[in-house]
Amino acid sequence: MRLSYLTLLLFISLSAFAQSKDKTKNKKPTIAILGTFHFAGSPTDAASLKVDDMKSEKRQDEILELVDLLAKFKPTKVIIERPFTSKRADSLYAQYLNGEHKLHISETQQLGFRLAKKLNHNHVYPADTKMDLPFDELMNYLNNEGKMHEFQNMMNSIMQVMGEMQNIYNSNSLNDFLIYMNSDKNDDLNKNLYLEYINKIGTSSNPIGSDVVAKWWNRNFKIIRNIDEITKPEDRVLVIFGQGHTSIFKDFYKTRKDYNYEDITKYLH
Repeated sequence: MRLSYLTLLLFISLSAFAQSKDKTKNKKPTIAILGTFHFAGSPTDAASLKVDDMKSEKRQDEILELVDLLAKFKPTKVIIERPFTSKRADSLYAQYLNGEHKLHISETQQLGFRLAKKLNHNHVYPADTKMDLPFDELMNYLNNEGKMHEFQNMMNSIMQVMGEMQNIYNSNSLNDFLIYMNSDKNDDLNKNLYLEYINKIGTSSNPIGSDVVAKWWNRNFKIIRNIDEITKPEDRVLVIFGQGHTSIFKDFYKTRKDYNYEDITKYLH
């Protein structure tokens, strides 16, 4: 009789363990993605925002407000645009926690480091993969084939979009601008630059435009792989990357069945 009772207890315990294991196995992480501009400016880009002094009292107050709003998502990990294989970002973050590092003006530190500290995280998580795009080959093709007008048409469209974006940046808070920047409209504009212009450059025997686009998507798929490696089933991760990357990330994380996707802008209102 006693043996049967012990057997029953063992069976119940094993069943409970199996159910608990199944729940853990089926649990999905939650991801939110914030596209940003480079707070220090992008002097090497052909077209970029003219960024004002992000160290000014006004912008610093806006950054603190934005961090407070992002914290409402309650991420367990903050993923930033720094090299995946480098430990430097996490080392600087540890120094920051110890009062030994003054924040750089970059969005990775102004937003990423501040947010992680506010949430008492011990680490930040870099996920970037660097990859050179064959833009020199693209420009050589356009020059040699007398098709620089195609590049100029693309630049005219970019400058028109950037002019609108600059006006909105100049007249809005950082929070409101990032809501605008992360809209479906702006994500589509960013991706379509590659699809409507660059991908059409070249010929069937020399598809140089497609080579550029494929390399750009290749880089972003590798970053997505890094994000997946960082993320565990129980995590709520916030990815803070340049909007050129995040417009692509969102397309895939929104539809993946192994993640729950949340729109970060709902926390910014």
